[in-house]
Amino acid sequence: MRGIPSASNFVALLLLLLLLSPCSFAQTSPAKQREMQLHAARARRALDAKNPELAIREFQAILELDPRDVDARANIGVVHFLHGRCAEASEHFRKALELQPSLWKVQAMLGLCEKSSGRPDKAQALLEKSFPHLQDLKLQTHAGMALVELHYQRGNLEQALSVLDTLRKLDPANLDVLYVSYRIHSDLAVQARESIALLAPDSARMHQILAQHLINEGDAKGAVAQYREALRINPQLPGAHFELGEAILQDASSEHAQDDAQKEFAAALALNPNDAKAECKLAGILALRGDMDAALQHYTRAVELNSRESEAQIGIAKALTATGQHGKALEHLLAAVRMDPGNAGAHYRLSQLYRELGRPSEAAQELATFKELREARARIRSAYPQVYKEAGSSQTLNPDIPQ
Repeated sequence: MRGIPSASNFVALLLLLLLLSPCSFAQTSPAKQREMQLHAARARRALDAKNPELAIREFQAILELDPRDVDARANIGVVHFLHGRCAEASEHFRKALELQPSLWKVQAMLGLCEKSSGRPDKAQALLEKSFPHLQDLKLQTHAGMALVELHYQRGNLEQALSVLDTLRKLDPANLDVLYVSYRIHSDLAVQARESIALLAPDSARMHQILAQHLINEGDAKGAVAQYREALRINPQLPGAHFELGEAILQDASSEHAQDDAQKEFAAALALNPNDAKAECKLAGILALRGDMDAALQHYTRAVELNSRESEAQIGIAKALTATGQHGKALEHLLAAVRMDPGNAGAHYRLSQLYRELGRPSEAAQELATFKELREARARIRSAYPQVYKEAGSSQTLNPDIPQ
């Protein structure tokens, strides 16, 4: 996020900012228009030939003919900007904005220059004003990330996350944006945890946090103990019964995991009847015990509460398949993979259903997708075992899906 982007990262901006259309010279005489257009064409050729100094001279020639030509002024700034000459770029950007304040791209690049020059207040004001108006993805990303850094340095994490949310929507696969989002969310989590520890070190919420930490470390048994302590302190602690149920299912040493987890999911629903995920987990346990009618009721209720609950769609399909309703089951599985394309279990069940429906090519395709997703998950967990601990609750409820 630091510094002025290199020319290689911003080449596209030249095409966006080099307007230089005939209408740019509309206020001048025909003879002067022709001369300005000639200089504009030469500037373009100079840029194509990677000769920025010649391009600047051609733009300067346009300004000698018409000092109020905004395009030429802005383009001189762009060329300086792309070559890291912020002082020169800023001078031309400011003059262009005096002539036309709504040049959002120019305003954003001036903001980037101000940031690079150690003037964060001016940079932030310019970037905040221009960022919502930018259209080019490259410039949006650079300006947005610079604004995020300014907010982050001042401890304004919520404002930083607001900008990052916009950037994620624009470019969901941008690794830098994803990393900074992860970093800021982690910082917020640490801040909240430390505040709770200082304010109430033996509170139910603190034990809940400790339990979540243990789950992330793969210590389900320790997590169960912490959740139980949290619920002893506050039996109605929001979220704790559901999380305890999940932890119990992950605890390999528990002899009565299903019974105990079922009680916790039922308790979660008693506190919050609109908990779609608790409905799903309870349905999963009932399905394991062969009570498909009751499981179907809970899965259906989960979908009523949240139509995008993919696990509930998968569960309904499983229950319908068990009763021979393959056509209806297919609708729900197709909905599940649309909602959650990375759900390996959904692709596996869809492959099995296609096989039963006598559609071998589609079954093979879904099975291949399942294997790809499973192998990708295995590679990630193998490469980063400290980060990705095995979580066993989903597998406990779906023992028929290969690992």
